[in-house]
Parts: sequence; structure tokens; C-alpha cells
Amino acid sequence: MDDHTRQLEQALKEKEAALRELQHRAKNSLQLVISLLKLQSGRIRDPDARAAYELTLQRIEALAIAYRHLHESGTETKVEFGRYLTELVTTTSASVPGGAQVVDIEVNAEKVTGGLSVAVPLGLIVNELLTISLRHAFPAKSWIRISLTRPEPSVMELLIADNGRGLPSGFDPDADAGMLLAEALAAQLGATMVTDTGGSGTSIHLTMPI
Repeated sequence: MDDHTRQLEQALKEKEAALRELQHRAKNSLQLVISLLKLQSGRIRDPDARAAYELTLQRIEALAIAYRHLHESGTETKVEFGRYLTELVTTTSASVPGGAQVVDIEVNAEKVTGGLSVAVPLGLIVNELLTISLRHAFPAKSWIRISLTRPEPSVMELLIADNGRGLPSGFDPDADAGMLLAEALAAQLGATMVTDTGGSGTSIHLTMPI
């Protein structure tokens, strides 16, 4: 091995170490922000302000979980989407009043990995759509099913379906902040997003390149 090759390898190791440290600091900083926000949440009395505050907290937690999974992956560059979404769904459903108690939520995911550039928008999309689903009334024996598949090597599909009563009368997806954010994130991923409210419940299907 010549000196030039050794120098390149040393430079690569130093960059990898710097990246690990940066990701570790980002993870810790997000956890600190979450802790501070939770401390302040009890002081908010206005219901609408509190709901908006808690939605913001959920979004930050989605970011923190992604960084933690990245840090724990051992690769420093890849996140296993199935494990990430499973924990994210558990956290989100517990944050919505009554969510985890009255709805059976199931996540089925193939082993697909990718970087933060996909994991973060994907997690935020799931967070927004799951929150919208949980916010609306459910019948007895209600459920939400989330699946992540890879039908082709370069294509990933996300399906979120429920057997709820559907979106309420007057619900305007073009005015709902959660839907607007989900659609913007889907566009960022180059994904197509289709909503079906026919029949029993609602299903939202995303197809995206990876």
C-alpha cells in the first residue's frame, strides 16, 4: 500500500468519525429539545394551541427516532425502514388521546433500508397520516394497517388503510395542515399519493422510487 492510498484511507476514516459525531450530536440535541418541549406543554391551557404544540412535538420525535435508528444501525448511513416505522407508529399512537387504546394498529414491512433523505420524509408522512386517521371517530373493532413493500428493486410502496368511518363531512385535504405536509413530503420523494375513501374506511397509497 503506497503513501497516497494510506492518506486517502486515513482521510476517509476521519470523515466517517466526524459524521458519526455529528449524527450523535444531532440525536442528543433533538432529545434535549423534546424534553424541554414536554416540560413546557403542561403550561398550555388553550386546547387548540396545545393540539398544535403536541403535533409539533410528534414531528420532532419522528426526526429523533430516525437519527437514533441511524446511529444504532452500525452503518452510519442507512436506516431499516420497517423497524423505524414500527417504533414511530407506537410513539405516534401513544401521543394521540385514546389512539393506542381503541385502535388495533399493525405494521407489516419488508426489509428495506435507505438513508435519512428518505427515512425522514417517509416517517413524517406516516406520522401525519396516522395522526389524521386517529383523530377521527372509529367504530368498534377498529384497525389501522400499515404496509411497506418493495414490489420492484427501484420501487417502494407504502399503504395506510383503516376501517374507520372515513374522513368527516367538510374535511378539506387542501386546507388540512397534516395532509398538505404529507403531500409536500411525497412530492419531495418523487412519490405518487392516492387517497381512497370509498367503501369502509380510508386508504392512502404511496408509490415512490428508491
